[in-house]
Amino acid sequence: MIRGIYTAASGLGVQQARLDVLANNLANASTSGFKADGVIQKPFPELLLVEQQDRGPATIGPRWRYVGVTNQGVAVTRVVTNFSPGSLKPTGKNTHLALATANTFLVIQTPQGERYTRDGDLAIDGEGYLVDSRGNRVLGETGPVQVENDDFRITAGGEIIRPGQGTIDRLRIVQFADLNLLAKTGDNYYTAPAGSAQPAVNPEVRQGYLEGANVDPAASMVQLVSAIRSYEANQRILQAQDQLLDLAVNRVGALR
Repeated sequence: MIRGIYTAASGLGVQQARLDVLANNLANASTSGFKADGVIQKPFPELLLVEQQDRGPATIGPRWRYVGVTNQGVAVTRVVTNFSPGSLKPTGKNTHLALATANTFLVIQTPQGERYTRDGDLAIDGEGYLVDSRGNRVLGETGPVQVENDDFRITAGGEIIRPGQGTIDRLRIVQFADLNLLAKTGDNYYTAPAGSAQPAVNPEVRQGYLEGANVDPAASMVQLVSAIRSYEANQRILQAQDQLLDLAVNRVGALR
């Protein structure tokens, strides 16, 4: 019976993680360049085998103490990001950019250091610098990009051209050999280990376009309902196990 409580509790934890991820995906379904997340889960016996072989933690988060030799239930191993490109939507605005090639990212200077994003919903600040929706400056090959006003053109290769001045800079666009190195930090930003970002090969920039999120709202809603139903089922199992334990302790144990 104790084992059944652990099994139901592990199920609750996994479904809560699914709910959190799906809710975040749906909340960002209209966010430019957003990439949906997914939960990877595995049964405890498989995780225990990994832990015994590696002699280290096999899951993210606090270690669990299990009852019995055979462990039941599931656990979240990691949350993964789907980096497939979203659809490109024309806006006709000069400060809107979309990266048409997969595995390419703009570089943004933030107070916490350089961050990477595919969100091309840009604007021009009071000093004429190209900034993102949070006011952080977009980096070019020579530093923060200063365009003065919206009378500029960006080529497919990322060159920034102003009338009468020619090419003033080139957008700093990077790519990664392994997208699993990227970690979300919030605000549609990613961070990565030092040295992992490399100059993008043949990037394709679309000025006057925005990349939509790669979230499928209909599929996400179906998965959300499924996660809610599974959560409720685990709640009922936990309550049933608690009632059985109460019966064993207070009634069966009281027999003479």
